[in-house]
Amino acid sequence: MEYYDNNDSQYNPPPQGPSVNQPNKMAIASMICGIVGILLLCCCVMFPASVLLGVTAIVLAVQSKKGEPLCGYGIAGIILGIFSLVLGIAEFAYMMLITSMMRDPQFAPIFDQIMEQYENAIQSR
Repeated sequence: MEYYDNNDSQYNPPPQGPSVNQPNKMAIASMICGIVGILLLCCCVMFPASVLLGVTAIVLAVQSKKGEPLCGYGIAGIILGIFSLVLGIAEFAYMMLITSMMRDPQFAPIFDQIMEQYENAIQSR
């Protein structure tokens, strides 16, 4: 019995497993803003919200860094935010181009033809 009493001081607790890092909530919010911004691009009139969400995603991802390298969510937030921002600006430019073409009399026959094809497609249903 004396052997067990003397060797108790040599008992080492089992090593702890790797610590699990909690995901950064700002990085997750950044990624969500980027995803929603890209999804809003499907609605033609929502490009201003898409641009704002893209900028928000980029800002949140940069703020989530906190002196450490960016995690996966932060990187995804930056990439999706940049896509949302660039594609939102491109959609705005496209809408402005179409609007200016609709006002130009030179392109009126083209738009008349598009409208006729659209009306024929609706009537054939």
